[in-house]
Amino acid sequence: MIMSPRENNDLFLIPRSGDDYYLYAPLLRSVAVINRAAARIVSAYLNNNGSELSPEASAIIDQLRQEGIIDPPTLHSPRFPEQGEFSPHEVTLFPTSRCNLRCRYCYANAGTRFLEMPFEIGKAAIDFVARNAARLGSKNFSVGYHGGGEPTQAWDFIQQSVTYACEVAAQKGLDVNLFAATNGLLSKEQREFIARHFSTVNISLDGPQDIHDYNRPKTDGNGSYAEIAETLKYFDEAGFFYGIRTTITRSTVTRMVEIVEKLRDQFQFAYLQMEPVFLCGRCAISGESPPPDDIFIEHFMKAYERGRELGVDVNYSGARLDVITSKFCAASGDGFTILPEGIVTSCYEVMDCADPRAGIFHYGRYDQAKSMFCFDHNRIEALRRLSVENHPYCADCFCKWHCAGDCLAKVFKNRDNDSPHCGTIRCDLNRALTRLQLEHLVKIRLSESAECPKDRNETHERQAQ
Repeated sequence: MIMSPRENNDLFLIPRSGDDYYLYAPLLRSVAVINRAAARIVSAYLNNNGSELSPEASAIIDQLRQEGIIDPPTLHSPRFPEQGEFSPHEVTLFPTSRCNLRCRYCYANAGTRFLEMPFEIGKAAIDFVARNAARLGSKNFSVGYHGGGEPTQAWDFIQQSVTYACEVAAQKGLDVNLFAATNGLLSKEQREFIARHFSTVNISLDGPQDIHDYNRPKTDGNGSYAEIAETLKYFDEAGFFYGIRTTITRSTVTRMVEIVEKLRDQFQFAYLQMEPVFLCGRCAISGESPPPDDIFIEHFMKAYERGRELGVDVNYSGARLDVITSKFCAASGDGFTILPEGIVTSCYEVMDCADPRAGIFHYGRYDQAKSMFCFDHNRIEALRRLSVENHPYCADCFCKWHCAGDCLAKVFKNRDNDSPHCGTIRCDLNRALTRLQLEHLVKIRLSESAECPKDRNETHERQAQ
């Protein structure tokens, strides 16, 4: 029994173990553990509006109401506006499609095309977001570097655009946040520049040297681990804030705890994101494949627990119990990402105009003659409608305000904009891991509580978060 039967209530009964259920109110960040009899009472109350309940049943409902789980006085959902001026004050630049690695699973098949962003386009994007930030009264704007290649391969562009962004920020009395996703294969000069100017970077590192060098070789076939390790050690010595992204394949899934332990033993990263590989890009020819969901779940939770013991934040993008949002990412309406040729996309994964999903996520381009970005506002409005409250498929899912409908690039894989959201291949995985995180949190709170309920029909746990 998993349900959210009353409109705007967002209350879910989720099987726990044995005869127990979670009564979960994600928007209230609250959970109760109740037995089967109490679950039936709650179900009857929600479905029949409380009519014809016995005095004993009414007492259970009254207790849950007093604890604020049922019929809260106010309930605010993080709904994303479908209308309003499009004024982003963050831009992500894809400066190049070139790459110095040939990762076996690369989603973008990087290094097979040779596109470079002219500085004129990057400058215009920085001017646009800085102008928006100043006009809207924001104290800062953000500039990021990502791509269908390794952004630091366009090093002159990065230096020039970072310098320009800092100049614009100073002129407007704003702060600028600089971030990047990188493979970490950096020179001493690049490390120093990034540590001096950037707020954070996300570095791809797949684990111990044997795993990483196999998955992520350089263009000459040699391993990249040793040089990336030097980058991370430099960042550690500099006290620079960074995270690590690790891609998990069928062949590495049973080593997830080992990955956590060995990376923590060597580096002082802020978080470790562990994601199962997705079948696309270079996977089609390399033979790499994702791990089975049940195996990934088993080993992710072990890695998650081990991470807690070691002080490591181990996370996975589809299970975010601590996040309440209507959007998985910025793809649904406010993502402002510029591809090398000046095309504007809201999704990092949709880079090619020949991709069927381009008709959904590509919504503008830089017009050189006008020296400005031109947008298709109908597409922007359509993207905004892709937030989770507009997906009937997600309405009765207890993950809806956490995964927010999951990655839209996966929702629309091999489909078009007229197709309704029918979930992704990760839905079962997202629900299973979110449920395990919920159980983990309940156990922590129970261990911290000095009181135990005397009546099994009473709640075992009140505030989950």
